Amino acid sequence: MSNKPRILFLDIETKPMLAYAWRAYDENITPDQIIDKGGLLCFGAKFLDEDSYYFFSEWEDGHEDMVDAAYALISEADAVVTYNGDRFDLPKLMGEFILEGYAPPPPVTSIDVYKTVRKLGLPINKLVFAAPLLGAGEKTSNEGFMLWRKVMEEDPKARKQMEKYCIRDVAILARLYKIIRPYIKNHPHLREEGPDVCGACGSTHVHSRGFRRTRAYKIQRLQCQTCGSWQDGKRSKV
Repeated sequence: MSNKPRILFLDIETKPMLAYAWRAYDENITPDQIIDKGGLLCFGAKFLDEDSYYFFSEWEDGHEDMVDAAYALISEADAVVTYNGDRFDLPKLMGEFILEGYAPPPPVTSIDVYKTVRKLGLPINKLVFAAPLLGAGEKTSNEGFMLWRKVMEEDPKARKQMEKYCIRDVAILARLYKIIRPYIKNHPHLREEGPDVCGACGSTHVHSRGFRRTRAYKIQRLQCQTCGSWQDGKRSKV
């Protein structure tokens, strides 16, 4: 059995809240105006270095089974890769889990690619701009909010388009992760082996590239020749 870490790429889509409103702007919605609180609509996922994609939706699987599938996939993962997931995808899913009565899923490492993209000095950090600019591919175009509306109105073509849109986002996320992985400064060391193995991608092609120094230590610099990531090697007191 492989001891490679299970890295899950995840992207969710949510449905908007429905509410009664007195006007089209500057409206404060109170709880008694809410008809439907909204929530998880569908999600796509895949594991690193695997070809299969997962897609679960409220209309095909039912809400409970969809949430159960998300819980199972996260529980199977060692790390979850998202785009702005620390602020959006993961909190939304945690809310769905507690509403369904689940205990918290096992702790997993979160790798939010958006946080690294923000530090690259790009003029726009949205995935629709950053992904093609960095060579990860174009997002699937859609009608904007009208696609979500048609999905909720049970339009079969719109639902198929939503599935395509969501899976495409997962594919782009997986490619973008590999492109910027060397720039993820806090990338967790996901390998159990020693310093001669890259902690980010698992390659054994790691070369020594001099030293860096702190006030107390001289630390060997190691660079992966496969993905380009840097990590620390042996250290000695100065």
